[in-house]
Amino acid sequence: MPRKLVPVSTIDPDTGHISMRRSDPWINNFNEYLIAACRSNMDIKFIWSGNDAKALIYYITDYVTKVTLSFHDTFALVQKSTTSYMNPSYQTDKADAIEKSRKLILRCDNTLAPQQELSGVQVASYLMNWNDHYTTHKFQD
Repeated sequence: MPRKLVPVSTIDPDTGHISMRRSDPWINNFNEYLIAACRSNMDIKFIWSGNDAKALIYYITDYVTKVTLSFHDTFALVQKSTTSYMNPSYQTDKADAIEKSRKLILRCDNTLAPQQELSGVQVASYLMNWNDHYTTHKFQD
């Protein structure tokens, strides 16, 4: 701030950069309909091309595919859920060992699942019963 005045909106044919008309250096770009719908401040910037578009694509891709739990967080949660199973006095026969193993895996899953954040894309995909993966090609082994 202050921002450069631009008398006429233009598009640079070489870079694709869009310069929107600006008649006041102290006013952000805005859209009156979005302001009314969102009831909030905004600063609109066109990001159709160039480095800003690349940065936006990176941000969205990173957000949609984010892994929320680091290895050490996951390890700490699993360790917490398995402490009761580490007691040596809790010995069982083979049939009970299989059931005990099943319950251990279930306990670990029940500990980790609530900690996992889901993106809007993941939730929408699940609610619409879409497959987890789309591809335009079929691969052979």
